[in-house]
Amino acid sequence: MNWRSFIVTLINCIVWSIQVIQLNGTGIKNLGRTRDSFRAVQVPQQFYDAIEQSDFSKHSLQNKLEHFLEKLQKNLTISAVLSDSEDIVTSERNYVYKMRELSTFFYEASFSFEQFSSDIQTFYETSKNASYALLFKLRQVPTGQPTLVKALLTNYFAEIEFFHVLFSEIIDDAMEYSTKSLKWIQELFVYYADTQNNILENWKLKTNLECCKLYVNFLQDQSSQIFKCATVDNLNIIYDVYSVTKLNIKYILRQLEFRIQRLFNCLLYNSPNIQCKLLKRAEKDLKTLFRNLSELDMFIDIKTKKGKAAALRFRRGNTWNSNQIKLEPNQNYCLPIGFPNTQMSTDLKECFYFLDNIV
Repeated sequence: MNWRSFIVTLINCIVWSIQVIQLNGTGIKNLGRTRDSFRAVQVPQQFYDAIEQSDFSKHSLQNKLEHFLEKLQKNLTISAVLSDSEDIVTSERNYVYKMRELSTFFYEASFSFEQFSSDIQTFYETSKNASYALLFKLRQVPTGQPTLVKALLTNYFAEIEFFHVLFSEIIDDAMEYSTKSLKWIQELFVYYADTQNNILENWKLKTNLECCKLYVNFLQDQSSQIFKCATVDNLNIIYDVYSVTKLNIKYILRQLEFRIQRLFNCLLYNSPNIQCKLLKRAEKDLKTLFRNLSELDMFIDIKTKKGKAAALRFRRGNTWNSNQIKLEPNQNYCLPIGFPNTQMSTDLKECFYFLDNIV
């Protein structure tokens, strides 16, 4: 009987030991998953993918526009556009083909503007989403903190949330200016290309040497003026805003990533060597990032509004000021009223058979 009791007791002990080991194993796995989760404070990969794509679009646009004025002066000449063939029909076809090459350039360039605009908008939106993702990660700190720590965390959360609001507003300003300016240039290029095609198809240019020369000179002059008016100043501003904003955003997001990870390490491991001093001085801890954001805001303001907008954004009481000046692209009037008729000389107008049919 004693042996039976001993055996039953031994079996129960073995079963109980196995259950304890299983429970401990589950607890260790859960703790491991928790720590892995807190270690994974990273800027989303989509942010870096968006940078790569927008950089590619920028370089493609720059390559498309590079040396356009030099090529225009070199390729759009009478000797270049007129064929040496004695066949009048062949000569006219070559002339029209050369003229269409110019309008094709403006169409292709307009597509490059549209693509760059779309990609930088994606980049700016992804930047805001990355900031929000880090903010959301911050909300996943371990629960069950002492009352004092909870109060300090609440204050730190408030600072980060305020920073995110300012960060998003500044990105919206840069995005609004850039996309509006690029859309305006794109629409201008499409309109100019459409106008060229309309002239070739409907105005019926006389193909004698003098008329061809007058029209080539007209296209050279107008294409050069429109190109410089639309791109020289506007594009330089867009490129500068994009490049400086990109560098600042990368720095800011990496700093947020570092600070949130440091906070997680402090709360998760609760080491006596880590005093979590950052919680006691949240404003001081984020001071550098706020200053960086302020400098970026001033840079965009000076570049796009010539410094005329009031810098009220960083006064907390005026964060949502409804009277704040809005960013608008620089509206150059590159096409005069009545274009192209008003820009044509009397001699050139006499070179078209059906000028009166223009709507």
